[in-house]
Amino acid sequence: MKEDYFEMNELACGCRRQWKIDVNDSIDIFSLAINKMKNLTIVFKKMDDDLSGACLKLDKENIIFVNSKHRKGRQAFTIAHELYHLKYDENNFNICALNSDDEIEKKADLFASCLIMPHGALESYKLNNGIEKWDLDSIIDAEQYFQISHQALLWRLRHFLNDISYEEYMSYKENVMYNASIRGYDLSLYTPYLNKEYLTIGNYIKLTQKAYENDLISSGKKEELLLDAFREDIVYNLDSF
Repeated sequence: MKEDYFEMNELACGCRRQWKIDVNDSIDIFSLAINKMKNLTIVFKKMDDDLSGACLKLDKENIIFVNSKHRKGRQAFTIAHELYHLKYDENNFNICALNSDDEIEKKADLFASCLIMPHGALESYKLNNGIEKWDLDSIIDAEQYFQISHQALLWRLRHFLNDISYEEYMSYKENVMYNASIRGYDLSLYTPYLNKEYLTIGNYIKLTQKAYENDLISSGKKEELLLDAFREDIVYNLDSF
Protein backbone atom coordinates (compact mmCIF):
# COMPACT_ATOMS: atom_id res chain seq x y z
CA MET A 1 0.00 0.00 0.00
CA LYS A 2 2.91 2.38 0.73
CA GLU A 3 4.17 1.73 -2.81
CA ASP A 4 0.77 2.76 -4.21
CA TYR A 5 0.85 5.89 -2.04
CA PHE A 6 4.16 7.12 -3.43
CA GLU A 7 3.23 6.05 -6.98
CA MET A 8 0.00 8.06 -6.84
CA ASN A 9 1.81 10.97 -5.19
CA GLU A 10 4.24 11.13 -8.12
CA LEU A 11 1.35 10.91 -10.58
CA ALA A 12 -0.49 13.72 -8.79
CA CYS A 13 2.65 15.88 -8.65
CA GLY A 14 3.19 15.22 -12.35
CA CYS A 15 -0.36 16.42 -12.97
CA ARG A 16 0.38 19.60 -11.01
CA ARG A 17 3.56 20.17 -13.01
CA GLN A 18 1.64 19.64 -16.26
CA TRP A 19 -0.84 22.26 -15.07
CA LYS A 20 2.03 24.58 -13.99
CA ILE A 21 0.98 24.53 -10.33
CA ASP A 22 3.65 24.47 -7.65
CA VAL A 23 3.51 21.27 -5.63
CA ASN A 24 3.49 23.27 -2.38
CA ASP A 25 0.57 25.54 -3.29
CA SER A 26 -2.91 25.05 -1.89
CA ILE A 27 -5.54 24.82 -4.63
CA ASP A 28 -9.22 25.49 -5.24
CA ILE A 29 -10.05 22.23 -6.99
CA PHE A 30 -13.52 23.43 -8.00
CA SER A 31 -12.26 26.20 -10.27
CA LEU A 32 -8.97 24.49 -11.08
CA ALA A 33 -10.62 21.38 -12.51
CA ILE A 34 -12.78 23.45 -14.85
CA ASN A 35 -9.84 25.61 -15.87
CA LYS A 36 -7.36 22.80 -16.51
CA MET A 37 -9.51 19.84 -17.61
CA LYS A 38 -10.70 20.12 -21.18
CA ASN A 39 -14.47 20.42 -21.72
CA LEU A 40 -15.38 19.60 -18.13
CA THR A 41 -18.84 20.02 -16.63
CA ILE A 42 -19.44 19.41 -12.91
CA VAL A 43 -22.95 18.53 -11.77
CA PHE A 44 -23.87 18.64 -8.08
CA LYS A 45 -26.90 16.51 -7.27
CA LYS A 46 -28.41 14.66 -4.35
CA MET A 47 -27.26 11.04 -4.09
CA ASP A 48 -27.37 8.28 -1.54
CA ASP A 49 -25.07 9.03 1.39
CA ASP A 50 -22.70 6.18 0.51
CA LEU A 51 -22.11 7.50 -3.01
CA SER A 52 -19.53 10.24 -3.43
CA GLY A 53 -19.85 10.82 -7.15
CA ALA A 54 -19.39 9.54 -10.68
CA CYS A 55 -17.77 10.52 -13.95
CA LEU A 56 -18.50 10.08 -17.63
CA LYS A 57 -16.09 10.38 -20.56
CA LEU A 58 -17.63 11.22 -23.93
CA ASP A 59 -15.90 11.98 -27.22
CA LYS A 60 -15.77 15.72 -26.63
CA GLU A 61 -17.09 16.13 -23.10
CA ASN A 62 -16.10 15.16 -19.56
CA ILE A 63 -18.72 15.14 -16.80
CA ILE A 64 -18.21 14.78 -13.06
CA PHE A 65 -21.18 14.17 -10.77
CA VAL A 66 -20.77 15.13 -7.11
CA ASN A 67 -22.99 14.29 -4.15
CA SER A 68 -24.40 17.68 -3.19
CA LYS A 69 -25.17 16.50 0.36
CA HIS A 70 -21.52 15.97 1.28
CA ARG A 71 -19.29 18.55 2.89
CA LYS A 72 -17.17 20.83 0.71
CA GLY A 73 -13.95 19.10 1.78
CA ARG A 74 -15.37 15.74 0.77
CA GLN A 75 -16.73 17.18 -2.49
CA ALA A 76 -13.29 18.59 -3.34
CA PHE A 77 -11.82 15.14 -2.70
CA THR A 78 -14.48 13.61 -4.94
CA ILE A 79 -13.63 15.95 -7.83
CA ALA A 80 -9.93 15.11 -7.49
CA HIS A 81 -10.84 11.40 -7.32
CA GLU A 82 -12.91 11.62 -10.49
CA LEU A 83 -10.11 13.48 -12.25
CA TYR A 84 -8.01 10.34 -11.81
CA HIS A 85 -10.66 8.30 -13.61
CA LEU A 86 -10.98 10.85 -16.40
CA LYS A 87 -7.25 11.17 -16.97
CA TYR A 88 -5.85 7.72 -16.22
CA ASP A 89 -8.67 5.13 -16.13
CA GLU A 90 -9.66 3.29 -19.32
CA ASN A 91 -13.31 3.02 -18.28
CA ASN A 92 -15.62 5.65 -19.72
CA PHE A 93 -18.08 5.57 -16.81
CA ASN A 94 -17.45 5.16 -13.10
CA ILE A 95 -19.73 5.28 -10.07
CA CYS A 96 -17.73 5.84 -6.91
CA ALA A 97 -18.85 4.72 -3.47
CA LEU A 98 -17.32 5.64 -0.14
CA ASN A 99 -14.86 3.15 1.38
CA SER A 100 -14.71 0.94 -1.71
CA ASP A 101 -12.32 -2.03 -1.65
CA ASP A 102 -11.76 -1.89 -5.41
CA GLU A 103 -8.05 -1.42 -6.19
CA ILE A 104 -8.66 1.27 -8.83
CA GLU A 105 -10.87 3.16 -6.38
CA LYS A 106 -8.15 3.00 -3.73
CA LYS A 107 -5.62 4.38 -6.21
CA ALA A 108 -8.04 7.14 -7.18
CA ASP A 109 -8.42 8.02 -3.49
CA LEU A 110 -4.65 8.21 -3.04
CA PHE A 111 -4.30 10.32 -6.17
CA ALA A 112 -7.03 12.68 -4.94
CA SER A 113 -5.41 13.09 -1.55
CA CYS A 114 -2.00 13.76 -3.10
CA LEU A 115 -3.34 16.11 -5.78
CA ILE A 116 -4.93 18.32 -3.14
CA MET A 117 -2.06 17.89 -0.67
CA PRO A 118 1.15 16.39 -2.12
CA HIS A 119 3.39 14.42 0.21
CA GLY A 120 6.22 16.93 -0.10
CA ALA A 121 3.86 19.84 0.53
CA LEU A 122 2.62 18.24 3.74
CA GLU A 123 6.19 17.60 4.89
CA SER A 124 7.16 21.20 4.06
CA TYR A 125 4.10 22.50 5.90
CA LYS A 126 5.05 20.43 8.94
CA LEU A 127 8.62 21.76 8.86
CA ASN A 128 7.71 25.40 8.20
CA ASN A 129 5.17 25.43 11.02
CA GLY A 130 7.40 23.70 13.55
CA ILE A 131 5.10 20.71 13.97
CA GLU A 132 6.90 18.05 15.96
CA LYS A 133 3.73 16.15 16.86
CA TRP A 134 0.37 16.45 15.11
CA ASP A 135 -2.37 17.56 17.47
CA LEU A 136 -5.91 18.77 16.77
CA ASP A 137 -4.78 22.40 16.45
CA SER A 138 -2.18 21.63 13.79
CA ILE A 139 -4.48 19.21 11.96
CA ILE A 140 -7.31 21.73 11.62
CA ASP A 141 -4.85 24.46 10.61
CA ALA A 142 -3.41 22.17 7.90
CA GLU A 143 -6.77 21.05 6.50
CA GLN A 144 -7.87 24.68 6.27
CA TYR A 145 -4.67 25.63 4.47
CA PHE A 146 -4.88 22.78 1.95
CA GLN A 147 -8.71 22.79 1.81
CA ILE A 148 -8.73 19.04 2.26
CA SER A 149 -11.36 17.08 4.11
CA HIS A 150 -10.78 16.39 7.80
CA GLN A 151 -11.20 12.65 7.28
CA ALA A 152 -8.75 12.56 4.35
CA LEU A 153 -6.05 14.29 6.37
CA LEU A 154 -6.60 12.06 9.40
CA TRP A 155 -6.52 8.95 7.20
CA ARG A 156 -3.23 10.06 5.65
CA LEU A 157 -1.61 10.84 9.00
CA ARG A 158 -2.72 7.55 10.50
CA HIS A 159 -2.53 4.95 7.76
CA PHE A 160 0.28 6.14 5.50
CA LEU A 161 2.53 8.32 7.66
CA ASN A 162 1.86 6.74 11.05
CA ASP A 163 2.06 10.21 12.60
CA ILE A 164 -0.93 9.76 14.91
CA SER A 165 -2.07 6.79 16.97
CA TYR A 166 -5.31 4.90 16.45
CA GLU A 167 -6.67 6.44 19.64
CA GLU A 168 -5.83 9.95 18.41
CA TYR A 169 -7.32 9.15 15.02
CA MET A 170 -10.62 8.12 16.60
CA SER A 171 -10.65 11.07 19.00
CA TYR A 172 -9.86 13.70 16.37
CA LYS A 173 -12.77 12.52 14.19
CA GLU A 174 -15.33 13.87 16.65
CA ASN A 175 -17.01 17.32 16.71
CA VAL A 176 -15.14 18.62 13.66
CA MET A 177 -17.26 21.72 13.03
CA TYR A 178 -17.22 22.74 16.68
CA ASN A 179 -13.47 22.28 16.91
CA ALA A 180 -12.91 24.34 13.76
CA SER A 181 -15.23 27.13 14.88
CA ILE A 182 -13.62 27.59 18.32
CA ARG A 183 -10.28 27.93 16.54
CA GLY A 184 -11.63 30.89 14.60
CA TYR A 185 -12.34 29.26 11.23
CA ASP A 186 -15.49 29.66 9.18
CA LEU A 187 -17.33 26.43 8.48
CA SER A 188 -17.44 26.53 4.68
CA LEU A 189 -15.05 23.55 4.43
CA TYR A 190 -17.48 21.47 6.48
CA THR A 191 -20.70 22.38 4.68
CA PRO A 192 -21.73 21.60 1.06
CA TYR A 193 -20.25 23.70 -1.75
CA LEU A 194 -22.49 26.77 -2.16
CA ASN A 195 -25.18 24.91 -0.15
CA LYS A 196 -27.08 23.91 -3.29
CA GLU A 197 -28.80 20.55 -3.77
CA TYR A 198 -28.59 20.85 -7.57
CA LEU A 199 -26.07 22.92 -9.52
CA THR A 200 -24.12 22.72 -12.79
CA ILE A 201 -20.85 24.56 -13.41
CA GLY A 202 -18.30 24.40 -16.19
CA ASN A 203 -18.39 23.73 -19.92
CA TYR A 204 -22.15 23.15 -20.30
CA ILE A 205 -22.89 26.68 -19.10
CA LYS A 206 -20.19 28.18 -21.32
CA LEU A 207 -21.38 26.30 -24.42
CA THR A 208 -24.96 27.38 -23.82
CA GLN A 209 -23.95 31.04 -23.61
CA LYS A 210 -21.75 30.79 -26.72
CA ALA A 211 -24.54 29.12 -28.70
CA TYR A 212 -26.87 31.99 -27.77
CA GLU A 213 -24.29 34.68 -28.61
CA ASN A 214 -23.69 33.06 -32.01
CA ASP A 215 -27.44 32.95 -32.76
CA LEU A 216 -27.48 29.16 -32.74
CA ILE A 217 -30.24 29.05 -30.14
CA SER A 218 -32.99 31.43 -29.13
CA SER A 219 -33.26 33.24 -25.83
CA GLY A 220 -36.04 30.84 -24.82
CA LYS A 221 -33.92 27.79 -25.66
CA LYS A 222 -31.02 29.23 -23.70
CA GLU A 223 -33.25 29.67 -20.65
CA GLU A 224 -34.59 26.13 -21.08
CA LEU A 225 -31.07 24.69 -21.20
CA LEU A 226 -29.96 26.67 -18.17
CA LEU A 227 -33.01 25.65 -16.18
CA ASP A 228 -32.28 22.02 -17.09
CA ALA A 229 -28.85 22.61 -15.53
CA PHE A 230 -30.40 24.03 -12.31
CA ARG A 231 -29.14 27.55 -13.10
CA GLU A 232 -32.26 29.55 -12.45
CA ASP A 233 -29.96 32.14 -10.85
CA ILE A 234 -28.64 32.99 -14.33
CA VAL A 235 -32.04 32.87 -16.02
CA TYR A 236 -33.67 35.16 -13.46
CA ASN A 237 -30.50 37.15 -12.66
CA LEU A 238 -30.60 36.11 -9.03
CA ASP A 239 -27.75 37.00 -6.72
CA SER A 240 -27.95 33.58 -5.08
CA PHE A 241 -24.24 33.10 -4.35
